[in-house]
Formats: sequence, C-alpha cells, structure tokens
Amino acid sequence: MTLSYTDIEALQPGEWVTDDVIDFYFRGNKKYAFIPVPIANLLTERPIDSSSKSIKDLASDANMLDVETQCLRKPKHIRVAFLPIFGDGHWSLLVYRNQKHRPLPEFLHFNSYLDSTRENHTQCARTALINLLYVFRENDPSMTISKESYRLVVKNCPQQTNGNDCGVFVCMYAYTLSTRLAKRESEGRPSPLHAVFRRLSVMTNSPPLGRRSDALSFSTKDSDKDQHDPEELAWKIKDKDAILPDSMREYLIKIIYSATVTRSASASL
Repeated sequence: MTLSYTDIEALQPGEWVTDDVIDFYFRGNKKYAFIPVPIANLLTERPIDSSSKSIKDLASDANMLDVETQCLRKPKHIRVAFLPIFGDGHWSLLVYRNQKHRPLPEFLHFNSYLDSTRENHTQCARTALINLLYVFRENDPSMTISKESYRLVVKNCPQQTNGNDCGVFVCMYAYTLSTRLAKRESEGRPSPLHAVFRRLSVMTNSPPLGRRSDALSFSTKDSDKDQHDPEELAWKIKDKDAILPDSMREYLIKIIYSATVTRSASASL
C-alpha cells in the first residue's frame, strides 16, 4: 500500500493517526494474524444479521478484501488475530485468541478510553466479533457458534490522556502483545501463540455444536483467578509496559521509512 505525506504528518504529536498508517502497521506484521483495517471496518459497520443470505454476503465481501493474508479462509488454523476497531470516532483493539489449553476461544478488548467509551465501544467490538465469527463459520462450516462458545473480556489497560492518541494506543497494544509473545516463543517458553497456523489434526478444542440461529452471549469480567497464571500474564498490559505515545509515533515513522527504503532498494536491483 502507499502512504501519503499527509499520513506521515499525522504521526506528529497531537495529530490523529490516519486509517492508512494503522493499516500499514497491521499489514506489515507477518508473524501473527493482523486483520487489515478495511476488513475490520466492514465487520464493525455491517449490521448483525443472522440470515443465511446476509452471512454469505458478509463472508463474500470480507474474503474479497482478504486477498493479501487470506487468514479468514482458514479460521481453525488461527491461534490469535488482532483487529483494529473503529466506531464513534474512536479506535480500540480487539484480540481473538484460541488457546489449546483453554476450553473456549476468547475475545479480549483493549480500550484506551474506558471511562468515556466503554459501553458504546464495547458494542462496536461485539458487532465486529459476531460478524467475524459468522465469516469464520461461513468459510468453514465445521466451525460452530453457540451462546456458550465464546466470551468477550474487557481488559484493564493503559489509558490515553487526550483526545487524539487512540490510534497510537491501538498500535502500542498490538506491538506490546505481539513482541512479548514472540519473545516467549524464541526463549522456548510455553506460549499461547506457539504457532499461529496449525494443522487441523492438532486442533482439539473446537466449540460445542450449535445452530446457525443461536444467539451469542458474553462474559465481560476480567477474571481475577488468572492474575497469577504465567500464560494469562502474557495478555495483560500494565502502565509500566506501555510505550509513550510520542515514542510509538516515532517508531511508526521509522518502520514506514524503513519499508520505503527497502522497497526502493529492491526495485533498483
């Protein structure tokens, strides 16, 4: 994709980071399943409709946008997926995780403006995750959805102190989680992301059978019982873990220019 000078300027302190910058960052991470912004926007903005035709249309539209990664076409292979959620003028991060040692896949919601946007933006996240699950099931009919199959957990996380850093925080959350998990893997420690794409034969925690008409219900409590679980701690972002917004902006500028130089050098060979 191509970024404009306006996109780069928007990375200066006090500016709103553009959709294209966030999309560039998410598309650039090849290790884990980062859902591009256009697909995430489709999942967030499309009204929930459980009719067969609407789900087919939704899956078709999502798959057309998923030419690059094609991760939506193999949902049972995904251990984790990062989705940038935009709604009501605000960005947040939704993380889908399907861990082998846990009975149910989960969605974790990281919102940098909880006090002001918790209710409305949690609903945006719910819409996105339900539509994502519909796409998953349409692409793989053996993957089922029922009201007991998934849960949404709103995570406590570092909060922004102004009205223009939400996009930066989404990138920071994604960076913090993905680099931490990659480090755990490189050290040979057990990781909830031992591999993003795994063969179907090793998937042992498929959700219980459900019907296409099933409603979805979610638990939003961040369970205290997991606070000392090393696996669970990998998914917590505390204030001390946070990268300062201006430092994250500088990092985004560096990777954009690095990618530009690399592509220019490749083109000249």
